[in-house]
Amino acid sequence: MISININDILEYLNNLGLDNKYIGNQQLIINGFCSINNLKNNCITWIKNIDSFKVDNFIGIENLLIVSNEITNIRNYDKNINHIFCENPKEVFFSILERFFKQAEYKDYVSPNSVIETNSIGKNVYIGHNCYIGEDVVIGDNVIIKNNVSIEGKVKIGNNTTICSGVVIGSDGYGYYQNNEGRNIKVPHFGGVIIGENVEIGANTCIDRGTLDDTVIGNNVKIDNLCHIAHNVVIKDNCSVIALSMLGGSVVLEKDSYIAPGAIIKNQLNIGEKSLVGLGAVVIKHVEKNKVVAGVPAKVIKENI
Repeated sequence: MISININDILEYLNNLGLDNKYIGNQQLIINGFCSINNLKNNCITWIKNIDSFKVDNFIGIENLLIVSNEITNIRNYDKNINHIFCENPKEVFFSILERFFKQAEYKDYVSPNSVIETNSIGKNVYIGHNCYIGEDVVIGDNVIIKNNVSIEGKVKIGNNTTICSGVVIGSDGYGYYQNNEGRNIKVPHFGGVIIGENVEIGANTCIDRGTLDDTVIGNNVKIDNLCHIAHNVVIKDNCSVIALSMLGGSVVLEKDSYIAPGAIIKNQLNIGEKSLVGLGAVVIKHVEKNKVVAGVPAKVIKENI
């Protein structure tokens, strides 16, 4: 059983520079973690919304450690409840879990069931089962490629990137023109895909290669499961694209933009820096920076402050 002293937790937070205030038993020992809806003795949990905090939920629970962002209106109703108060409880809680309860790490490994044609593979790279990695692919250091992943064409993957199971990168995008006989003729794709550092690409997401230029995914971009990133898209640093979203060809997401689940963005559009596209929105016009858009078709509803 894991036994963690509260002083070790507080020292770790202080070393990270995460401001906090602890109120509780100075000899507290934590053995595990739990959700706010399934409380357990000697565990750490966190409160996302202080309004949902109900004293009755904690009756009978011993040596619980709660991470939350408000001191006001929380009474010392039980000596068995301990608190870490901080500005960002989600960051503090999951930083603690990452440090003290970290899951098994992916080690340097290439599955014998995978077809690896490239020789350009960095250090400490994990490649899971039944993957295909083409000869023109370049993989950086500390990259994790899980199972059933296909990467083909001129693809460059930056350091510390994670590609989840079922992802397809580097396939042709949907591009056709009609000839003089009215038949649809496929546009050849000569571009590639450039993926930055500290990127995560969720399960069963597809990223098409560019037609002439590359499709580009910037640093620290997070793409959820079941997303489609069409050819020539540029996603700049620190953007988030959430489940079931579709970015049409040549869309540009400026830095720190956020695309909510199920959003569709028409091809050739620019989504401004620090903008937010709402749940299920259909965007058919450019979005200026610091805007929140929602609806079908999407309209500006407020500033993104």
